[in-house]
Amino acid sequence: MLPGCGKVGDPVPPIPRAPLTVSELDVRQEGDRLVLTFPLARPARAEQLGRIDLYRLIEPGDAPPGLPPEEFGNRSTIIASIPAEELPAGQSPTLVVTYQDALARDGGPPRPRYRYAVRLVNRSGQAADFSNYAVITPLIEVAAPPTDLRVRAAETELVITWSPPAANEGGTQPANVGGYNLYRRAGGGPPARLNAEPLREPSFVDRGFQFGTSYEYTARSLSLPPGRRDPAAAIESNESAPAAITPRDVFPPTAPTPVTVASINGVVSLFWPANPEADVAGYHLYRSDDGKAPDAAWVKINARLQTATSFRDDRVQIGKQYFYRLTAVDSAGNESPRSETVSEVVNP
Repeated sequence: MLPGCGKVGDPVPPIPRAPLTVSELDVRQEGDRLVLTFPLARPARAEQLGRIDLYRLIEPGDAPPGLPPEEFGNRSTIIASIPAEELPAGQSPTLVVTYQDALARDGGPPRPRYRYAVRLVNRSGQAADFSNYAVITPLIEVAAPPTDLRVRAAETELVITWSPPAANEGGTQPANVGGYNLYRRAGGGPPARLNAEPLREPSFVDRGFQFGTSYEYTARSLSLPPGRRDPAAAIESNESAPAAITPRDVFPPTAPTPVTVASINGVVSLFWPANPEADVAGYHLYRSDDGKAPDAAWVKINARLQTATSFRDDRVQIGKQYFYRLTAVDSAGNESPRSETVSEVVNP
């Protein structure tokens, strides 16, 4: 028997095969980056995948759209190789691979077209066929992101403002700004766009917030390609520096008004309408023998927060005059200014 030969009937060693070809490569522009994405099925023999090679060809915008794979392979450049070990782990049978490629600003054709393809390579070094082409003519004059993002808290709204960019990403002026998008992360969650339509002014009022929740805002400029007016064609800039806030309710309600007082059968009764604020939890009542006494000299006469909008004061002396003031208290413990003073002589 020759060295290295097996016996008749021995199992034949499997011939290594290249992984399956990617067929859903996609590309989009975000600011001065081109973002490649494609789904990758986790094959049953996942250990065969060695790496993913990403190819790029920068060509004139008027070049023929069709290009044979052999010519693409000769003219393109491998811009990245992703080892299989660096792919995200998980139980899902499919994962989405993402790669960001920066726009080349030095040299190259005017208004260039970027053509991408992906090749999967097994651990034996065998490469599969090229994926589909992902082709894009990016907007070179894309605006820089907004600057100086700020958030100001008011009682019922958060006001976000920012400064427009002074230039485009490449430094050219004026900045190609056709509007803005504003994003918010709540409690460390994913970002969500707040505006349904592009914002024309560098400001936004957010009324859909909750006190005590942490928020982070970022803004992006919108740039339109030459000759385009449709907002759907706009390219977003890179993300601005974030502005963070955890709004606290430090806003007291208004004073109760009007307050009505009456006395009969040795009891003083007070009545008032409910405060208009939705977060009012109750009321405090203060009494004094002297209507001109300083606030510190008034005595609070309710043992616990008064939730009803009336109060009976029976700890009084017949024939004596008493002065009253009320405050409203919200759920955060903020107390309103004191109401106007009302007084009554206790009637028998």
